[in-house]
Amino acid sequence: MAYAPDGSILVVDDNAQIVQALSELLQIEGFTVFTAQNGLVALNKMRAAHSISLVLLDLWMPIMDGWEVLRQKTSDADIAEIPVVLVSAVPPDSLDGVEAILKKPVSPPHLLAVVRRFSK
Repeated sequence: MAYAPDGSILVVDDNAQIVQALSELLQIEGFTVFTAQNGLVALNKMRAAHSISLVLLDLWMPIMDGWEVLRQKTSDADIAEIPVVLVSAVPPDSLDGVEAILKKPVSPPHLLAVVRRFSK
C-alpha cells in the first residue's frame, strides 16, 4: 500500500507525560494522533497506518532509539517519505532524515507552527 498522508501525527516518546501533553495539544488542534513508547512500535505503526503525515520523534528511548528509527525508515520505501521532526532534550546539531529539530521543552505555538508546516 502506498503512503497517503491524512493529517495524522505519530508522537514517539518513552515519557508518558510528554506523549499525553503533545497528544492533547494536537487533538485540540484537530489532528488525529497515534502514539508509540519506543521506536519499534513507531515503525510498526508507520508501516500499518499508511496515512501518517508527520512523526514527532524523541531520540532517547528503550528497545529502539530514534537514530535506529531513522535508519530503518529511510531504507523502507513504504514509509521513507514520512517527514520527521525531532523533539529531544539534547538535540544534535543536524541529523539526516529529519525536517526540523525542536528542543524540549518546546513551546506549544512553536510546535504547532512546525507541525502545520510539515504535515500535509
